[in-house]
Amino acid sequence: MTTPTDLKTKTPRNVPAPATPEGELFHYKPVEAAEWLPFSARKLREMAYLRQVPHVNNGNSVWFSGLNIRAISEQFTIAPLKPARAA
Repeated sequence: MTTPTDLKTKTPRNVPAPATPEGELFHYKPVEAAEWLPFSARKLREMAYLRQVPHVNNGNSVWFSGLNIRAISEQFTIAPLKPARAA
C-alpha cells in the first residue's frame, strides 16, 4: 500500500489502519478509505451523499472514521447459509 499524500502540501500523511486504536477516530479522506474497502473513492462519496453508508460530514467535505470504515465493511458482509439438516 502506498502512503497517501496531502494534495495541498504534497507531504505524506501517516495513516493508521482502521482496526487500530489510533485509526478508530482518525478521519480518512475518501481516497484513503477506498484502500480499505471494495469501493472507489468516487463511489464512497456518492454513497455518503445518498446517506447509504455512515460517514462524517464536515461542512463541505466527506470523511470516514475508522469506525465508519469498519461499519461499512460489516454492512456489506453476507453471512454464510446454514447447512441443510440431514433427513
